[in-house]
Amino acid sequence: MTSRLRPLFVGVDRYVLRACGLRGIPAVVVYGPYWRDSGIPDLPDCVTAVFVEDECSAEAVLTALTRAGLGEERFASVSTTNEYALINVAVLAKALGAPGIPPAVAVRFRDKFAQKEAVRARGIRTARAFVLEDIHDEEIPELPFEAGVIKPVTGAATRQTATVRSTDELRKTVRRFRSEAGSARTFVVEEFQRGDEWLVDGVVHDGEVRFMSVAEYTDTCLAVVESQATMQDRRFDPTTEEWAFRLAEPVVRAALEALELTDGIFHMELFHHEGEVSFSECAARRGGFVQEQVEAKFGVDLGDAALSLALGEAPDVTADVRPGIVGGTYITTSPGLLLAVPSRDEVMSLPDVEYVLLGHLVGASLPANSDTTKRIGEVVITTDTLEEFHKRSQEVLAWFADRITVIPAGIKRRDLHRMQSELGFDTGLTATYRRGEA
Repeated sequence: MTSRLRPLFVGVDRYVLRACGLRGIPAVVVYGPYWRDSGIPDLPDCVTAVFVEDECSAEAVLTALTRAGLGEERFASVSTTNEYALINVAVLAKALGAPGIPPAVAVRFRDKFAQKEAVRARGIRTARAFVLEDIHDEEIPELPFEAGVIKPVTGAATRQTATVRSTDELRKTVRRFRSEAGSARTFVVEEFQRGDEWLVDGVVHDGEVRFMSVAEYTDTCLAVVESQATMQDRRFDPTTEEWAFRLAEPVVRAALEALELTDGIFHMELFHHEGEVSFSECAARRGGFVQEQVEAKFGVDLGDAALSLALGEAPDVTADVRPGIVGGTYITTSPGLLLAVPSRDEVMSLPDVEYVLLGHLVGASLPANSDTTKRIGEVVITTDTLEEFHKRSQEVLAWFADRITVIPAGIKRRDLHRMQSELGFDTGLTATYRRGEA
């Protein structure tokens, strides 16, 4: 009897690993320093974990597998949810002789300029764009658009992303990015796209879209970063809001065909303006804070679907649509030292809260909200109407604001002194002497 080949997962996806445990599917997961330091989730007995120096390095993964005695193993497939490891996974699949995303396809999903060129060549509406090969070059071209968006050509989640409305503003932004530690050097400048920002999360198998969920952001991702607003989105209902699916579906199918993704989970962003939908960008992975909403609204487990695809099987994506509104909000706070947060049980006791993740440890140093990944937690909320969803979201945010304690970054001593009573400490100078005791 031939034993089933194990899939190789690069990076930790708690939902894929949960599916492995529920289905008793043996698998190998390689994980990097982030998970080593922050705590890898409890793994089912059927999953073998291998530590690697860098999930994005073929050298690191291949040498780690060899040290673990897995260098000669044949795998069912190689896949990842780590955006930055996608091309490495394509290379690893070739090196290991296993099914996986082809390198040319992976490039189209990582390089934003190449992606838009491929989509535009199929006649799909999308933004014009040009590349700044190296922002340290002295020559910065004129901005050919009324407004543009500059971002790293292989970036993610609005890191180092800004709106520019003139050539002078473009050059000032480039100078600012040059000075930032760890800055990328190759950027793309895209024409600013107007309208509401939508996101589509789905499953494609054998070249056919088997499932898709359409959602809308309350504010565009770029607006969230520039205004320091809170990221919120909610799922459209396929029955009561069928119009949104009708507009999105042709663009989604055409874009996936242009990008040649035949099997995988995808996370696509679109712009809806005056009854028309245009392509923004697409990732060959599940989006962040998507699994929970899709599972709550449609009863579809994208982690389980990813496992089926990794095994070469057709995924079960039969939807059981929940009526009403399902959406989510990030929980953010000011930068500084995190001293206290509510417990999960306290959050789950709030009305209409379906799910909560608190992602920072007490004592953590919180960064500024410089991109759409920065938050201390996230909450899924379910309501009957959209108005109730927005109202409940604001109530949850206000509730958190009263229960999160942060010592602000760069606080002055006098301000810290004033905070002591709020933190439950006595601000008086105390000294106790024992006199006359034997």
